[in-house]
Amino acid sequence: MNRAIFKQFQLAASNEEYNELQNLFAHGGYSLFSQLLEGLKEYLVTCDDNMIEQAQLLISKGREIVPQPAVISPSWEKVWGEMERLIFHKSEALRSIPLADREGEWQVIMDNPYTNEGITCYPALTFSDAAYLYAYFRKDLRKNEYIRLQKIINVVMSHGE
Repeated sequence: MNRAIFKQFQLAASNEEYNELQNLFAHGGYSLFSQLLEGLKEYLVTCDDNMIEQAQLLISKGREIVPQPAVISPSWEKVWGEMERLIFHKSEALRSIPLADREGEWQVIMDNPYTNEGITCYPALTFSDAAYLYAYFRKDLRKNEYIRLQKIINVVMSHGE
């Protein structure tokens, strides 16, 4: 991924820099805006307690610079709202688990006990990755679905031959 556009976006502070970015995204189209969103996603995956406020500011900045991302691609119509909900739920996970308890292996489990669909499990994650996945899936939970973010304390694991 080209990180230059995300870095330029992060550092933009003046109206002139905002206007320059607006022009870049207007002419750069899908590819350039996709690079920005990929940079934001990487930031949201790695952000910790001290970076949540900055993440919220970056999303607000994105909304200001590209207020109608659906013009670039209809699939991005709700991208800013989705990122705001994601950071809200990641913040929830960060507040729920004390810093001292975050080391080790984590997993995210999702299920709807009232359907025949199987349980979905994402094992062997760092806390940061698990908190991101929790937030990513938490924002779109439907009725009767649940999601669990849990730490693995003991594991017995076997492999087939």
